Amino acid sequence: MPDNDISQEDISVIYIVERGKDSTIFGYKDISEELYLLMFFLSIKGDTSENGMERYKSFVVEPVQDLLRWTTEFEFPSHTASETCLTLAQDWIARCQHPEPYYPTRLVEILSPGKSTDLRLCLTHEEQPTGPYMTLSHRWGTASFLKLTLANLTDLVKGLSITDLPQTFQDAITVVRRLGCKYLWIDSLCIIQNSKEDWLHEAGLMGEVYENSHCNIAATWNSSSDDGLFATRNPSEVEGIVVHPKWAGLKSATFRVMEFGLWERLITSAGLNKRAWVVQERLLAPRVLHFGRTQLAWECHEVDACESYPTRLPVAQQSTQTIHKGLDPETDGKILQWMGDSKSSQNIHGYHVWNKIVAAYTAGELTVASDKFVALSGLAKKMQTVLQDEYLAGLWKRTLASDLLWKVHGGKQANGLLSTRAAQYRAPTWSWAALDGHIMPGRPNIDRILISIEEAATDPIVSENPLDQLKFGWVRLRGVLLPGTVKPQESSASQPEKMNVCFFQRKENHGPLDLPRHPDRKSRSDGILSHRIDRESV
Repeated sequence: MPDNDISQEDISVIYIVERGKDSTIFGYKDISEELYLLMFFLSIKGDTSENGMERYKSFVVEPVQDLLRWTTEFEFPSHTASETCLTLAQDWIARCQHPEPYYPTRLVEILSPGKSTDLRLCLTHEEQPTGPYMTLSHRWGTASFLKLTLANLTDLVKGLSITDLPQTFQDAITVVRRLGCKYLWIDSLCIIQNSKEDWLHEAGLMGEVYENSHCNIAATWNSSSDDGLFATRNPSEVEGIVVHPKWAGLKSATFRVMEFGLWERLITSAGLNKRAWVVQERLLAPRVLHFGRTQLAWECHEVDACESYPTRLPVAQQSTQTIHKGLDPETDGKILQWMGDSKSSQNIHGYHVWNKIVAAYTAGELTVASDKFVALSGLAKKMQTVLQDEYLAGLWKRTLASDLLWKVHGGKQANGLLSTRAAQYRAPTWSWAALDGHIMPGRPNIDRILISIEEAATDPIVSENPLDQLKFGWVRLRGVLLPGTVKPQESSASQPEKMNVCFFQRKENHGPLDLPRHPDRKSRSDGILSHRIDRESV
């Protein structure tokens, strides 16, 4: 492990975290011997931003004596396919297990060495699998690769060679075999890709597939199925560096320095997790094993971890996007259990959880726009059991009055383009699912509502899958009307995005109220309902 000295002159600001209390220290005096964590900023000389300002990078400094794994005898491997990495993954899984009574319609069976073929497609309704199965989250990319079709179904049941598959699939099979399983579910090989009927049926079961998997293998860093899971890396990025601070008032100690924001860079900002489909896959899978660009990472309901922090990610490295399982409806739903059937405003925690899911989901990208509902249907089904409420095109009947106050964050989609309404009908205009955009849901509320829902319903295309694609939907409201005028606002060269902003004229002594105009709006007046008007401002 690299060994370095560091002095006060190297540091601009030190943040001290002691027993959960933060304080900024400039003089480096009276530093407690009960020090738990240091965070500091080091200036990167010669690296400047576009405006000429000096750049700073954040690092976390931890007492080495608290990190038993980091000894001079231990060396991090330079490749994530190493036995050391996969042994750690096996340890994570061993600490977090439960029986899996459910099997998908089809699974890729990994045959024992010496067989005439490497793999075969197992039809679980014809033969009962033995043992657990794993799932794979990946990005298809633009490359052409083997997929299950009506024409090759019989051939794949007989068998196929591992060399027929793209690199990511081959690596996933290596991992599954190494972790002691013999079955793997891959969407492109377990759903008939040229059968709409089979796709709709299997897509409706997607929630159960991931929820009952032994572990979900996530090809987190790659951009296509040809990239593979494994990566060559610089071991020092994983182990960090050891420093010996020489600060006045600080008892002599040895610390490890790690870059701050490791999880954000490794997991949250990775290409795979920009896909909308993956929100459901990550939340429903009981365990997720990430293959990142520089190291392996782990998520389950109890802990987030990685090779740099194999037992648990420390508080200093966590953020609002860490502990993704914190969004899980079942976990948050436990808080609802003691609330009973009360209709009080306190019994809306589950609806807040759903709104976090919607915000995360719409921040991702969908390759096929018509997947808007089906890519979320597994989570919607699970939330329905928690909330005991009627699902209405991405909203909930009990809180529908406040749910209608959703808006598009920045007026844009996840890819940065302006938000647009779907070219073909997908959802009623009062649902956020009618638009392609990053949605900020309305705050759930069942009190102090100025309108009442007289009637609301949706009609699904497939009656067996009421949470999926819709034929149409409607809502009838009762409320108070106020006089007002809607006027287009004049645009200016300095504010071109203001071009489609409208005014809602309130009482004369209150002046105008700015409301963003709907992205696809021309002479129509729809879309105003999606923008909140506080009672106090009317």
